[in-house]
Amino acid sequence: MKKDDVTCPKCRAGLRRLELSVVTGENGSYSCPVCNTTLEAFDGTRLVAFRLTVQPKKNALGFEPSRSSRSI
Repeated sequence: MKKDDVTCPKCRAGLRRLELSVVTGENGSYSCPVCNTTLEAFDGTRLVAFRLTVQPKKNALGFEPSRSSRSI
């Protein structure tokens, strides 16, 4: 089993990603449960699961921008 932490590039939500290489999964993709941004596409060779661990902060216009997209 492989564990990783993933951050959505759009809304900055934090997710835990689990991958089992001994169990086959399904073809498809996973989107962020907060903003619906596609985070990963699967080929079905492994079972991959995600869990939301950090809810992003919101401002009056929606989500806070990522650090790389903030203007100085």
